[in-house]
Amino acid sequence: MMKKIAVLCVVVSAYLQIVIHAQECHVLRVGGTSEWLPVAYINQETQKPEGISYDLAKIVGEGLNIPVIIDATLPWKRMMLYVEMGRLDMIAAIYWTQERDTLYQYTAPYFVNEARVFVVKGKEFPFEKLEDLIGRTGGIPLGGSFGEVFDIFAKANQLKLEEVTTKEQRVKKILAGRNDYFIQDYLDCILYLKQVGLRDQIVPLPHPVSTTEVYFAVSRKSPCAALVPQMNAIIEKAKQDGTLQTIIDKYIK
Repeated sequence: MMKKIAVLCVVVSAYLQIVIHAQECHVLRVGGTSEWLPVAYINQETQKPEGISYDLAKIVGEGLNIPVIIDATLPWKRMMLYVEMGRLDMIAAIYWTQERDTLYQYTAPYFVNEARVFVVKGKEFPFEKLEDLIGRTGGIPLGGSFGEVFDIFAKANQLKLEEVTTKEQRVKKILAGRNDYFIQDYLDCILYLKQVGLRDQIVPLPHPVSTTEVYFAVSRKSPCAALVPQMNAIIEKAKQDGTLQTIIDKYIK
């Protein structure tokens, strides 16, 4: 009898080791956007992912001693769904909202973004508070968020916001007069407008819509979620030793 119990214990122990091993994080599968300058985008010449978040994700992978695979080709909403399901392990760059916090485990923030209202030059309007957007039609990224305060205000006041996938579409709409403005992260939009030669035609209004921290978000269904404390330690070290600032300067200066 005791012999049978001993054998059973060995079998159960081996099974548990297999299960634990299967649940370990052996690779960090990272999803992200393809056009969020300078945070997360695809270089149009090399067709490779670049940006602050992707560089930092690689450093996190090195610190954890696991390989990092980056996919910046998926539409934003589908990519978030894949992370929610555990098909991807982590979103490279995302804002915090209460709803998202139930789906993902956030790391410490590593960057701060300022969102601004952009308009056609000569068609500026007074903007000092969110109420000044009421009655106007604006454009925002498909599935995007500009922080919980803005998101709640927009819903409560039924702001007229049209969601489109690309910056090019948002720009075309305000140039055609179909939208009065669009909202975009300041650095992202300024860099884009310089690239396409529209910096003098489209301008930001002076006051920010929001100032929002940028995070990694790990799927709660991923085995890599257990490594978030280690990720935070790596991010903090990158802040303290200047590594993160060097990455930021690489893309902004």
